Amino acid sequence: MGQVRRAAILTVSDGVFHGTRTDNSGRALAELLTKSGFEIAETAVVADEVPEIEAALRRMAAAANLVVTTGGTGFGPRDVTPEATKAVLTREAPGLAETMRAVGRQVSPMAIISRGRTGVVGEALVLNLPGSPKGAVESLESVMGVVPHVLELLSGHTEHVQAEAATPDSEGIAAAGQGAHDHGAHDHGDPSPGEIAAARERQARDALTSVGVGPSDVTLDLAKQLAGGQQVLLATAIRTDGAPPCQPGQKLLLGAGGPLSGTLGCSEFDVSAAADAAGVLATGRPILRTYHHDLGSVEVYLEPYLHRPQLVVLAATPIALWLLRWGKDLGYETVLVESRSDWVTAEHRSAATRVLADAGEIGQSPAGEMEVVATDHDAPDVSQQVATLLDHKPRFVGIMGSARHTGGHLAALRKMGVPDDQVAQIQSPVGLNIGAKTPPEIALSILGGLMAARTGRPGGWIDTRTSR
Repeated sequence: MGQVRRAAILTVSDGVFHGTRTDNSGRALAELLTKSGFEIAETAVVADEVPEIEAALRRMAAAANLVVTTGGTGFGPRDVTPEATKAVLTREAPGLAETMRAVGRQVSPMAIISRGRTGVVGEALVLNLPGSPKGAVESLESVMGVVPHVLELLSGHTEHVQAEAATPDSEGIAAAGQGAHDHGAHDHGDPSPGEIAAARERQARDALTSVGVGPSDVTLDLAKQLAGGQQVLLATAIRTDGAPPCQPGQKLLLGAGGPLSGTLGCSEFDVSAAADAAGVLATGRPILRTYHHDLGSVEVYLEPYLHRPQLVVLAATPIALWLLRWGKDLGYETVLVESRSDWVTAEHRSAATRVLADAGEIGQSPAGEMEVVATDHDAPDVSQQVATLLDHKPRFVGIMGSARHTGGHLAALRKMGVPDDQVAQIQSPVGLNIGAKTPPEIALSILGGLMAARTGRPGGWIDTRTSR
């Protein structure tokens, strides 16, 4: 495409505007857009005020052809981004918002409460995205496959090349965009501009008809794989050189056994990405790779999605609240198990990924990917809940309290038939010895201990000199 793609990012947040929070979402979106071939025309932060949001959207729509907002799409009294966006839209595009919510729902049921709007201001596409970095990036990724085509249409490039007029070579290129490329189709010379245009047009139409609805949608497949506890690799084309059978934004999802869905445009690219998958999954770090083809090359971002370890917290105590809050920040799926419903506060529910009455409701989890902390040794069902969780072969199990308080639970577990080696792995007291007294301090000592146990470190000072 000859059109220069300019994007503007508007962060709507009282906290970021007043300097009490960091604009992590804005930075994450800038990184994604840059990798997707966009020039960042402007980034700005405004408070949650309708007039300020409206003014910023109008200004940005005049300078960029894609404007994304992050924040202010929920049900809080200060969440007014959708209202401000509606006031400036000249045309709405509800399908894009519906797709983002549908894809988000596969990852978190809370996605359905997003009120974000999408539409057009002048010749710019405006997308309201969630406020969290993860939610914002995943929402934008879910529609990125069709955004370039929408921008082409908004710029006035609405002509359609008839597929019947394409030559056999151009049909081969178009098929490549759908994962059916035959390398031999390129042995007859470079494709003409008309052939390339036909291939891109067909890819764009296919993306528009399939995004967010069919089992071939890579983003939905990614969500399904993660929900099933699988480790996968997402390969995304971010930049091309020459005229390879690939466009920026095309995606390929790979598992341990090879490709799962999508394509990077041809078998050579897909095979190359599959060859790199095992190494990237092993390190857990995303990388950039360039793959070559007779017609050009493509730069691909390989992003691993590993198992999220579960932090299962027993009992809805003040310490549990801080464990749940900070556990999320550390990458855990946080699960609160509390049979006493009146103990569970709104803060507990907000901090936990899931709240369950019984540990038996957790479901399947990979061995060694669960860590368990019981925060109330006086809870009536500690022994039974711990016994249930031991069946998952957790990496760590701890019960807060001294040996005097927890000895009875260990004895009860033995009476239930729990093997001695499993009982012996239960730690009590729990946490690093940092002199913690308050609930947040105690939670900090516990999480520090969990990280030390996971990495095999002693948990002491990094600087081992005796004098300080």
